[in-house]
Amino acid sequence: MAAERGGMTAGVVRLLRHFTWALCAHVLGGMLVPFACAAPPETKLTTAQIRTTLGGHHVTDGRHWGHDYFLDGRLERSENGRTRSGRWSAQNNQLCLLLPEVSKVSPVCFDVVLVGGELQYRDAGSVVYAGTVRKNMAPPAR
Repeated sequence: MAAERGGMTAGVVRLLRHFTWALCAHVLGGMLVPFACAAPPETKLTTAQIRTTLGGHHVTDGRHWGHDYFLDGRLERSENGRTRSGRWSAQNNQLCLLLPEVSKVSPVCFDVVLVGGELQYRDAGSVVYAGTVRKNMAPPAR
């Protein structure tokens, strides 16, 4: 009985060690997966943050639309190949767009939420626009 140690064979000891390591890896993996898969944090922007984030910047989805937000409140929009002008402002923690084709007096306002590196415009919780921000390279039209 030289192969036995305290009533257990060397094979059983190795099997228990392997099982212990596998169990530890499973438990730790189960604890870490929610962190790896967690949604990026959301930050709803304030009036001041909207002005700073958008003023002098271009926001686009890189394909369908792009908005140029000039510091003087002008807005140049390119959406699905059509270019239009408008005005923008930030008030009551919302981005407000005055779009002449919709109304010449009543702006359409959105919550602006930063999710990871994406900027989202939301209306009643639904995402209306989602894109990225970059410095506005277009000179202001006069």
